[in-house]
Order: sequence, then C-alpha cells, then structure tokens
Amino acid sequence: MTRQRGRTIGKAKAIKNTLDRLGMQASNKEVAASLASYGIDVSEGLVQRVRVELLKQPDEFRRQRAMVPTGGEQPRVRRPPKMPPGRTYRP
Repeated sequence: MTRQRGRTIGKAKAIKNTLDRLGMQASNKEVAASLASYGIDVSEGLVQRVRVELLKQPDEFRRQRAMVPTGGEQPRVRRPPKMPPGRTYRP
C-alpha cells in the first residue's frame, strides 16, 4: 500500500484511482502493472472485482428525487375525527 501524508490507501481505492486514470477499457494486466510500478501488489482477479463493483454502482449524474417542502415543522396533534353536524331540536 502506498503512503500519502501519513495515511495508507487501500488496494481497492488504488485500483479505482488507476481505472480513473487509465480508463475503464484498460485491461486487468495493465492496471496491475501500473500499480506494481508504485509498489502495490494486486492480482488481476481483484482488479476485475473492483471494476465490476464500479459498474454496478448507479451513475452519479442521474436525477435524484426532489424533496417537497412541507411548509415547516407542524406539531403532531391528535385531533378527534370529523363528525357531521348534530341535529338539534328547535321548536
């Protein structure tokens, strides 16, 4: 694993960074060789697994559901059920 500013980078994160740099069309051997030049030893199977995970993730640019404002917080008060007006006796 490589060190940057006192922190270590995991192999999966290093593979993701390399795939971003080389492109998703890069072969597993190319990615492993590129990381080997930095001293990170990864197998081609791990590269393939990380690539599949990246492809399974939803696209970041998809539309997200809009949050509908509720008009502020309203207290939850239990109110009695609505009843029709009662008949009153009027002589």
